[in-house]
Amino acid sequence: MTKVILLDSPSWRLFNPRLHLHLGILYLAGSLRAAGHDVKVLDCHEVTTWDGKTLGVHHELLEACDVLGISATTANVHWGQQLAKAWPAKVKVLGGTHVTHIMEGPHDRFRQQKYFDGFDYLMYGECEESFAKFCDAIGSGYDPKMLFIPGLVWWDALGRHQLPAPALPDVTKNAGPAFDLWKSGFLKGALTSNSVHKKEFDGNELMTASLYTARGCPYGCTFCADARTKLREETIEQTESQVKMLAELGVQAVRLQDDTFTIKEDRCRRISDVLASYGMRWRATTRVNLKNPDLFHYMSSKGCTELGFGIEHGSARMLKAMNKGTTPEANELGVKMCQEAGMFARAFLMIGFPGETEESIEEMKEWVDRVRPDAVTFSIFQPFPGSAVWNYPEKFGVHIPDGSFDRFWQLGLEGTEDELILSLPTLAKDKLLRARRELGDWFDKEIGHRDRTRLHGNIGTFGPRVVDMGLQSESCG
Repeated sequence: MTKVILLDSPSWRLFNPRLHLHLGILYLAGSLRAAGHDVKVLDCHEVTTWDGKTLGVHHELLEACDVLGISATTANVHWGQQLAKAWPAKVKVLGGTHVTHIMEGPHDRFRQQKYFDGFDYLMYGECEESFAKFCDAIGSGYDPKMLFIPGLVWWDALGRHQLPAPALPDVTKNAGPAFDLWKSGFLKGALTSNSVHKKEFDGNELMTASLYTARGCPYGCTFCADARTKLREETIEQTESQVKMLAELGVQAVRLQDDTFTIKEDRCRRISDVLASYGMRWRATTRVNLKNPDLFHYMSSKGCTELGFGIEHGSARMLKAMNKGTTPEANELGVKMCQEAGMFARAFLMIGFPGETEESIEEMKEWVDRVRPDAVTFSIFQPFPGSAVWNYPEKFGVHIPDGSFDRFWQLGLEGTEDELILSLPTLAKDKLLRARRELGDWFDKEIGHRDRTRLHGNIGTFGPRVVDMGLQSESCG
């Protein structure tokens, strides 16, 4: 039996980072437990603090273990490295979306040890089975390098060694996410919404958890790292088992994390029934081409309070550049259909994709002004590893600079030109930042505040300072 500790990389720049537990580590925990290992899932924000500039690590709270597994995105991988360097573990492994897309991507210049300093091994792909084999080897005293474990990466004097990626697992046979191992508890407030239409839903007292019922998205959006990935669905029985576990843990609301929840109507209805049978309020995301008024009314009647749409833009030209497969008119119809069913319609929007101009940004504003979704999530495009723009920047007329991973965060509406990864030939950085600020202020005034922390007194835990915790810490920069 191997003692394993799993946790995310810190995400202090999110308004309330503990609302965003990565489900991947809970799936890993379930697989490791099923394989007989002693596994704990910890909240990285309980062993770190952030004062707005530097990460503090509380060494007295770090528990020794055989294997430390950390999951990271591109935006927080640097903090994961700092945490790994401080942790008293025999072996330290990094996984998650960042590792996967870097190792599977075309740019060898990013597959360098310096970008993963602090870790003994990397593991990429969906590695529930591979990581269990790795922990078996460590617990039995074997060298995992000698066992040809799919997805394993390491460096030595000869350079990088990268084994082939693991095959996609059959999600109907995987161990489910070990929600019961999340001892920090599930927080409240993640479903709270209000809008300019005078609709509101106060979910501040509802304990909320996230849930996958399927992995993958078959669509080909060029901004997305998950584009054209095989859709693999868990069974209805698996979903019900997970919802039951959450209910027993006191959870009252669920954020479904599937990319395209309404892609199969019958399945969507059956999962809606499951959620309603346990009294859950819930929200989901989908695409406007997967709309159906009868289905939307059914979802609303079963407790769905909000449906998010990947609208992305109000310009037909920009939607075509993104290979979105939708039009401004279809987007409008999807939003209206959702609203007529009694749910909040949230529009996910971005500016700054290659080809953006001041004129196309004005088209976005005009679309939002005309359509009036209930809520907006708004950002500047960043070329995350795995996306077509990251993989083939020359096709989009842009360049991916080195050493930019810690600049993928976006803080509010303010910022400097340094935070923008791309230089667009069609729009200067200062004009893009000004457009973000002006549009964001306009959305807050005309649609509804973009930050759920501003609704019904919902208070986040953004960046408590080291001194507020009363603990000793080491500043990690």
